[in-house]
Amino acid sequence: MGFTKSVTITFFSNLLLFFLSIINTTVLSRVLGPEGKGVVDVANNFLSFATLILGMGFAASTVFFLGKKKDALNAIIGNNIVVALVSSLVLIPFYFLHLHFHFKFLAGVSNIQMLAVLVTVPLVNFKSAMINVLLGLQDMVEYNRINVIDKILSLVLLIIFLLIAVNPTAAIVSILIGTLAICLLQIYILILKRKQAPRVERGLMKDMFGYGLKAQFGNIVQKLNYRLDVFIVNYYLPIDQVGIYGIAVALGETLWGVSGSIATVVFPIASSSTDKKGMMTFTNQITRVSLTLIAGFSVILAFISKPLILVWFGRDFITATGALLWLLPGISIFSVSNILANYLAGVGLVEKNIYSSIMSGVVTVVLDIILIPRIGIIGASIATSLSYIVFTLMTIIFYINYTHARWQDILILKKSDMGQIIRFIKSRLRK
Repeated sequence: MGFTKSVTITFFSNLLLFFLSIINTTVLSRVLGPEGKGVVDVANNFLSFATLILGMGFAASTVFFLGKKKDALNAIIGNNIVVALVSSLVLIPFYFLHLHFHFKFLAGVSNIQMLAVLVTVPLVNFKSAMINVLLGLQDMVEYNRINVIDKILSLVLLIIFLLIAVNPTAAIVSILIGTLAICLLQIYILILKRKQAPRVERGLMKDMFGYGLKAQFGNIVQKLNYRLDVFIVNYYLPIDQVGIYGIAVALGETLWGVSGSIATVVFPIASSSTDKKGMMTFTNQITRVSLTLIAGFSVILAFISKPLILVWFGRDFITATGALLWLLPGISIFSVSNILANYLAGVGLVEKNIYSSIMSGVVTVVLDIILIPRIGIIGASIATSLSYIVFTLMTIIFYINYTHARWQDILILKKSDMGQIIRFIKSRLRK
């Protein structure tokens, strides 16, 4: 499948996934209220961190090694099954430790809810690995189809389980059942239908583990930067504040749809481009156009945020308005690094993004600890915004040092931009 067609399919698939995610968030908010949604948010956040850490970078390794040797498909599937099984064994002692110590950052999550989350972890690892097998095989149609089915099934199961029992446990169990169903579908598509025979290959396992660890460190640091504040909010504040803060984050991050879609295109183009000056000019243009668009959308969202939250999520979440307003400056500016960081990764400077993530992560943790006990979720928003700004400033510096671009060319819109971008897109489509 051609590059342009793959990107187009993925882009519209992502739009649909975003729409389904908003409906999912709305159902949780309306049915469970701030406290119940807060419990689900904490559980989901833990699930996200646990799968990332225990996945050991095999998701990235799967795509990389399938690109190198597609004949190793059976071994790659088998190795991923082993990793999923190992992750389940690691979580057993954690469960008993939580029973004994009742970790405060998981306050509000009951023992049965935690058990459901821990059972889900290896299933999510397997699901992610198989999704990345399709990506590595460049089967973009099946890749996006399963992602969409996953989201639709998650929403349907959430509604069904909440009709049975209106509590966070029902929502968390629906995630477990939905993940299991998708895993079974993937087994049918990738193993039974294609008549594959998964096997374990120790040499490849070692190579996948080595490659995965390189990607893993940066991914964990980035995840900490994005989502650690949820645990810190839960540590210092009542659980309902996590649910309210989650609404502000979800609405704010919708703005990244523009820069995220552009970044998807920038990474592969930068990886294959031999024209450094031309690629720099193109990246500069789409960065400043993206920043202008998102800044404009931010202003609009700021003006309509209060009635939007009131009508869409209900009066119980109205205090998310203030948190959202403090998030918007950082989210708008971060759109720049969304694109430039992908450029740096595309030209082999992924370590620069790790440096930026570490620095902004430190800013997040320090400011969260100082501000959240004093001014609540507003403090979390201020800390997050400032950390995004720090990340973006460092990314701009690294980008300028590599390309020798001027900061004005990166950030300030020019009259000729829109016409040039349209002509560029048309030329790519013709090719």
